[in-house]
Amino acid sequence: MIDYSEAYINKIIVHKIGNKAHEEGIVVSDELVFPNEALREVLMEYFLKPFIKTTETYQFVHNVDIGYNVINDLAKFVFADQNDFKLRSIDILKHLYDQSNHPHIKSGDLFVVLFGDVLVNDELVDTIGIFKSEDRLPYLDVVPDKENLEIVKQLGISIKKLDKGCLIFNTDIENGARVLSVDSNSYDAEYWLTYFLNVDYIRDSNFETRSYLEMCRSFSEEVIKEKESKKEQIDFLNQSIAYFDENEMLLNNDFTQTVIEDDVLKTEFANYKTEYENDNGIVFSETFDISPVVLKKQKQAIKNFIKLDTGIQIKLDFRNPDASREFLEKGYDEEKQMAYYKVYFGEELD
Repeated sequence: MIDYSEAYINKIIVHKIGNKAHEEGIVVSDELVFPNEALREVLMEYFLKPFIKTTETYQFVHNVDIGYNVINDLAKFVFADQNDFKLRSIDILKHLYDQSNHPHIKSGDLFVVLFGDVLVNDELVDTIGIFKSEDRLPYLDVVPDKENLEIVKQLGISIKKLDKGCLIFNTDIENGARVLSVDSNSYDAEYWLTYFLNVDYIRDSNFETRSYLEMCRSFSEEVIKEKESKKEQIDFLNQSIAYFDENEMLLNNDFTQTVIEDDVLKTEFANYKTEYENDNGIVFSETFDISPVVLKKQKQAIKNFIKLDTGIQIKLDFRNPDASREFLEKGYDEEKQMAYYKVYFGEELD
């Protein structure tokens, strides 16, 4: 559990960073920023609010030794001696600039922040935040001009959207500190997470829940929908969601037996799961705790409706997973030479 309610900004500095491929360079600040109380409140919301609902936790990694991970090493120095904060922030800036060599990477402002008293698993820890603002949005300002007021267009940073950011917690730093990350402008998925941070998912209940449901969604799309129909695809997804809703823990064999009726499809699911693990470098636990937070997010990502070429949509409810089996039939009309769905119901509801 992570709680930011007691957190505060200890140190903050801002630099400018360009695109290395375009040779735009960097601009280094000489001094720290000392915001007043009102600005601190705005900055705290801008920096931390995007992470409140973040479920995926990462850890710094390196294919040789964790000591070679640049950002983990720099964070380790800052946590050990906060007097080095400014110099280390410049090292962070230079490291990010070295990774900014793709022509699509945007220039922007780089904020490096040291927070105090972030609660992580019942322990108050120092936390480093690295935030990159890439997009400047237009806004109107009214300014005095002699005896009149002028309306002028300005460009600025929207505090409602954090383009890129990460939080590095002072926990288990010798083995790779824990990290949360946000990337709203994911034009280059590897730029931030892989090349700059070099992190990998922590295999916790959040990771297992998200990955297993994503695997189920892929199976429904690539196997069930191709062999059967959209109805059977959504029926499988409905049954899968129902299982996650009704259980606190997933047992792989129990999930297969509960959700899939057809024996042939059970075998195909087992084979697909093995291929999915190999292709994605994942080994699912035979049993793991189900994360309600991740489940809620995954429900929102799953499409539970059948869209027809006649302009009609049939929406199925995750809360009633057996409805499509009991009250929805698919057939074919020879006279019209068209497929059809037959829906049974007792009464129309408002």
